[in-house]
Amino acid sequence: MTEKPMTLLSTIVLTLALILIATFGGLQSCSEDPSKKQAAESDTDTDTDTDTDTDKDTDSDTDSDTDKDTDGDTYTDTDTDADTDTDTDADTDTDTDTDTDTDSDSDADPVDTGNKDTGEKPKDTSSQSKDSDTTEPNETDSCTNLDLTLNRQPVTIMLVVDHSASMDLQMGDTDTRWSVMVKTLMGTATHPEDGLVWSLERSVKFGIVLFTAKRNQPETCPLLQTVAPELESGDDIAEIFKADDETYKGASPVPAGVEEATAILNAMDGPSKKVMLLATDGDPQTCDNLAVNDDPAAQAATIASVEAAYSAGISTFVVGMVDAEDAAAATYLQKVANVGVGLSADGSEKAVFHQGLTESSLVDAITEIITVESQSCVYELDGKGIAPGDETEGTVALDGQLLELNNDDYGWRMKSPSEIELLGGACTDIQLGSHHLEADFPCEVIIILE
Repeated sequence: MTEKPMTLLSTIVLTLALILIATFGGLQSCSEDPSKKQAAESDTDTDTDTDTDTDKDTDSDTDSDTDKDTDGDTYTDTDTDADTDTDTDADTDTDTDTDTDTDSDSDADPVDTGNKDTGEKPKDTSSQSKDSDTTEPNETDSCTNLDLTLNRQPVTIMLVVDHSASMDLQMGDTDTRWSVMVKTLMGTATHPEDGLVWSLERSVKFGIVLFTAKRNQPETCPLLQTVAPELESGDDIAEIFKADDETYKGASPVPAGVEEATAILNAMDGPSKKVMLLATDGDPQTCDNLAVNDDPAAQAATIASVEAAYSAGISTFVVGMVDAEDAAAATYLQKVANVGVGLSADGSEKAVFHQGLTESSLVDAITEIITVESQSCVYELDGKGIAPGDETEGTVALDGQLLELNNDDYGWRMKSPSEIELLGGACTDIQLGSHHLEADFPCEVIIILE
C-alpha cells in the first residue's frame, strides 16, 4: 500500500521534469539569432507582400528585405500624400514594389543590411530634391544688335528740256542743238543702245518734261509733254522726243517747266535721290510775256522755281546751250546752277555750269551729269529707321571697313531717319564691282516705319 503513493509522486515529478525540459527548450529556440536562421532558410516568402501600391509611385524603391516575413502584410497604399509606409517586419523577401505613383511617397522598406529593422521612418527627401532643382534663369529681352537690310534706291532723273525754236540752231556740220541732245539721250534709230536713257533705264528712273509755248497764243501756255519717272521708261520718252516735229517748237517758259517737274517729283512715293537736268538754250520767258527776250522777271522766276525745288530735296543741274559771246545768258544760267545745288545765286562759290557750246561739249555735259548723278549712294532701311539723334549708336561698314559718320571724304550720314547715304570715296567705290554694305544698330534706337 505504501508503494502507490511513491509511484504517484514519481509520476508527478517526471511530468514536472518534462514540462521544465520542454519549457527550457522553447526558451532556447526563442532566443536563437535570427541571422543564423536566415542562413539556413531559403527565402520562400509565402507572404503576399508585393506592396501593390496603387499610388503610382515614380520612385523605384526596391524592398531588398532578406528576412523571412511571417506577417501577411498585404497593404494597398492608395494615399496621395507623402506617405512613408515603412514595413517594420524583418522580411527576407526581395519583393519589388512596382510603385508608379507620382506623389512624393517614399514607400521605403528599409534595406536589410543583415540586422533587424529599427522601425525608424526614413527621412522624406522629396521636398529637398525639389528645392534643389536648378532654377531656370530669368529670361530677359536682351537687345542684340541688328544687321539691317539695306536696299539701294534708284536715282530719279527728270529731264526738263527746252523745246523752243532756238533749239533748232545748227551745231556742228550737220546737227542741231536738238538732234545732238536727242542722240545723246536716246541714241539713233540703228543704235538706240548708245543713248543714256536706254542704257540706264533699268537702274535709273527717268522722266521728262518737255516745255514750250506758242508766242501768239499765250492762253495755251505752257505746252507741256510729260512722262512720270519710272524704271524702263525709254519707250514713253522716245515717243516724246520727235526731233523734226515743229508743232511744239516755240517760246521758252522755263519757270513753268521747272514747276511742273517739281510737282511730279514731289508726288512720287518713297525715298529716292531726285535730280533735274535742265537743258535750255538761254533766255527764258513767262506765260505772261512770251514775246520778250532777256526778261529779268523771267530770269528771277526761273531762279525762284529752282530754289523751291532744292528746298523740296531736288537738285538741279544745268546744261546751257548758249553762244560763247552771250555773257548775259551765261551769267543768268550760272545763277540757276548755283541755287540748284543750294548755293547763293550771287555768291562767290560757284556750282558747275555745264556749257554745251559744241557738239562734243554738249554730249560730254549731258553724259557727265547723268553718269555721275545716277550713281546711287542712298540706301533705305527695309521698313525701319533710326531714331533722330541716335545715329552715333550704330556703325556702317563697307566690305568690313568701318566708315566714319559725317565724314565727307570717306564716310556716311543719315540722309533721313530711313536712309543711309555714303559720302566721298565710299560712294565712288561702291559703284564698281561687287561690295558688301552693312549697318549695325542696337535695337533700342531702331524705329518701325509705317
